[in-house]
Amino acid sequence: MLLNRTKGLFLLMSVLVSWASYSIILLAWAETEVNNNQTSQAQINLTSVEKDPPKRGTPPAKEGTGSRGDCIYQQDKPSLTRIVGGNQSYFSVKDYPTIWVYLPYTAQEATSGEFSLQDGDMEVYHTRFKLPSRSGVVGITLPSTIPALKVGKEYRWYFDINCSRNISSNNSSTPASVTGIVERKLISVELEKDLKTAKTPLDKILVYAKNDIWYEAITELAQLRLNEPNNSTLQKIWVEILNTKNLGLANIFQEPIIGNMILTSGDLTVSE
Repeated sequence: MLLNRTKGLFLLMSVLVSWASYSIILLAWAETEVNNNQTSQAQINLTSVEKDPPKRGTPPAKEGTGSRGDCIYQQDKPSLTRIVGGNQSYFSVKDYPTIWVYLPYTAQEATSGEFSLQDGDMEVYHTRFKLPSRSGVVGITLPSTIPALKVGKEYRWYFDINCSRNISSNNSSTPASVTGIVERKLISVELEKDLKTAKTPLDKILVYAKNDIWYEAITELAQLRLNEPNNSTLQKIWVEILNTKNLGLANIFQEPIIGNMILTSGDLTVSE
C-alpha cells in the first residue's frame, strides 16, 4: 500500500510539474486515499419539451459568466457561470458528455430553466426543468436518445433561466443565460493507455486534465465529491482544479455541488 501510494505521488508530481499552484493536491493525495465505492448522489429530474430553435449570437467572453436578463442581481452569490465549455476547456471524449454550470437561482426565484444543444443553426436537443431549492453547481448529461456527438464537430449549448414570474404576459421577458461549446475528440493511443494504467479515480482525473479533457475531468471529480461530500481531500483538489488557468473559477469553488440532472418519465419532479 505504501509503495503504491508513493508511486502515485511521483506520478502526480510529474503530471503537475507545470502547475506550480498544485502543492495542495500533492500534499492531500499523499495523506489520503479516496474511497469511490459509494454511488449515491443528488439528482434533479428533467422533462423534454419541443420548441423552435432560438436565435443565438456569439458565445460570451472566456470568463464564463452569463447575462442576468430579468433575473434579480444576487449580491452575495456569483453570477450564472459555466464550469466547462470555454475556449480552453471544451474537449470531451464521450458520446454524451455531462455539462456543468453554476446556478445562482433557485425554484423560489425562477419559474423554470431551459437547456439546449445546437449544431450550427440546428437545435439538436432542448429540455425544460425546475430549479433546485438551493443554488450550486449542477450538471446535465446529454441523453442517449439524441445522436451521439460527432468527432471534430463543435457544438454550442445554452442554459436559460426564466425569472419573469412578475412580468406581465403582454411584455417580452429576457432569461438569464450562459453558453459554452463542446467538441468531441477521439481517444488517442497514449490517452487510452494512460487511462487504463490509472490506479485510482484521482489518477484518472489528472490524466484527463493533463490532456485538456476538462468535461470528463470535472465530471469524474464532481461525482467523487457527491459520493463523499465531507472528504476534505476532494474539496482541496476541487479548489485547485477550478483555480487552473484553463478554468479560472476562483469565485465558484466554495459553492456546493447539487447533483446531475436526469430525464424521467411522467411529471417533472426535483429531488436533492
